[in-house]
This record gives sequence, structure tokens and C-alpha cells, in this order.
Amino acid sequence: MALQCAIVGLETIQCDWIEAIRQSSQSDWFRLVAVGHEHMPAARALGQVFDVPFYVDLRRMMLEITPQIVIIDRPASLPVDFIEACLQQGIGVFSLGPPVHTLAEASRLAQMLEPRTHRLYIWPRMSQGWAYQLCDQTEDYLRGGYFLTGRWSAVNHALARDWRATDGIVRSLSVLAWDACRTVAELLGVPAALYASVQGAIGGGDRFIDATGCVSMTMRFVEATASLVITDQELPARRGLEIFNRLGTLVLTDQSYRFTSSGDGKPKEEDSLAPPPAWRTRQQELEEFCRHFLMAPSPSRGWNHLLTETASMMTAMLVSHRTNNAESPQHFCGLHG
Repeated sequence: MALQCAIVGLETIQCDWIEAIRQSSQSDWFRLVAVGHEHMPAARALGQVFDVPFYVDLRRMMLEITPQIVIIDRPASLPVDFIEACLQQGIGVFSLGPPVHTLAEASRLAQMLEPRTHRLYIWPRMSQGWAYQLCDQTEDYLRGGYFLTGRWSAVNHALARDWRATDGIVRSLSVLAWDACRTVAELLGVPAALYASVQGAIGGGDRFIDATGCVSMTMRFVEATASLVITDQELPARRGLEIFNRLGTLVLTDQSYRFTSSGDGKPKEEDSLAPPPAWRTRQQELEEFCRHFLMAPSPSRGWNHLLTETASMMTAMLVSHRTNNAESPQHFCGLHG
């Protein structure tokens, strides 16, 4: 039986997600039963797109509809209590961007979840890409790197409206930075030091969710270094890594990879795939989340969420920009781990 699904916070400008949800809801994976948004015009417009009931009062929606999974693009004003309530009730959460706005919130959610969980999926997630998955089957390619450089780009909502973009749209720079930091944490762990410079806006307090513009980050590990450039003001949307290890160099995007041997500098292995429509990759991740959510308990069920690890790097990015000094994500992670 198809899962009962609700949507919270999605904008009609996110055409790739609209199509992905429409396609998946026509399959046996889930059935869309309601949409919610903090603003009435947006809620009504989204309800009309999918022809389902719409709500501004999210508590009422959850009581009347009782969904099994929620697709949420968390607005800045929505408290983390909503995410917590979903998880406490066994509702699966597919989050477009970080489900948390601060390291303290990340710690709260992490305490509710096993380190590997099927109840929370955070998009975007480079490690779910076709090329990354292939390379991950060969440990020499992704692991043991001593230098990593990466670039993430997309366009935020405000610019997307001006540019009339229809896909590759994210709420803010923080969505891309979360994926980039999580990818680094998965490959190298939490850095001892992180230096960041943001050209744009970073918001106030300890909230890292409001960042927009461009950011450059340099991270130092015991035996490795990583460098990232991230922007929410560029199309087309893309992300890529270059990883150097003792055996060679891996150049990786979502749809291609090339491993070059350090001995002779010749490509040892490479492959590429014609990029599918953006909505199709979104649909695949949605359906993969549903598959894991319905799967019987097993060691392979779910994903490592790395909530506190990633949030500690996001916090260090924020603080480093303000202090103009390198900060320690390991220190922040220890405070809330």
C-alpha cells in the first residue's frame, strides 16, 4: 500500500520537485494527501498544483491527515519542534536542505535517532549520486585522500524568480554548504580547523540557515586538507570533487568520474552518464527514501545522518567568517556530541 505523504514549505517555483513528487505520487510509493505552508497564498497555490487539501495550521494538518512521511523544505520560522514531533510519531522526514538551523537543534535530533537511520533523509546528498556510488565500491578511489577540493553551485529562490529558473533551485547557500560539509565529513571526518570567508549574508545569532552568496572554506585534518567553494548564485546547478591520494587523482561529478594513476598520469578508469532531467534524479531519491522507510530492519537500512558532525562544520563556517580566524569544528562537535 502506498505511503500517505504530506508536503510542508515547498514553493511552486521549485518545478523540478513539483514534477518529481507528481511522478512518484502516481506510482505505488506514496499518495499525496495534503500540503502545508506558513503563508496562505503559497499554501493555496501548492494545494491547487497537486489538487489536495492545503493548510496554514500545520498542527491541524498533522492531526487531520496523519501522514506516514513528510517532504519538508523547512522555512526559517518553523520551529524544530515540528521535525521532532514527526520523528517521535514515527513519521519519516525527507528534508530539502538542513532540517536544523543550529548545532543545538542538530544535537536534539541526533539524540532521537540511531547514527544510521531510515527515518530522516537530507537532500541534496552527493553520496547518493550515480558516479559517487560507483566509486565507493572501489575503496582506493574515495578513501585515503590527503587533499580534496570541491565546488557546489545552484541558484537561490530570489534569484530563481528573477532568472525564471525552473530547476537547480535551493532555498539558500546553507543547503549546498550542508551537502558539501557532510560529504567531506563522510570522506575525511570532522576537521580540526576550518577557515571560511563569505561574500554575501550570513544572518544573525548561531543560525547557519540564513547564509546566502558565496563561501570559500579551507579545512585542516591531521593528515589531509580540504578546500571548498560554494555559491547559490550560479547556474547550471552542479557539484564536483577532486580527490588526491597516494594512488592517484579522482575527478568526480554526479554523472562522471575519472581516476588517474599517480605513477604514469594516465586514466586508469573513467565513465560517464548522460545527465537525466533534474526531476528524475529527485524522483529517484524520493523513491529510495520510501524503499528504505518500508524496508525490514537490517544493517543496510537507512543512512548515516552525521547531524552533529555536519552542523559543527556549518557553525565553524559561521563563526570563522565573523572572527576572521580559523575555528575548530571538533570543538563545537564535542560540546554537543
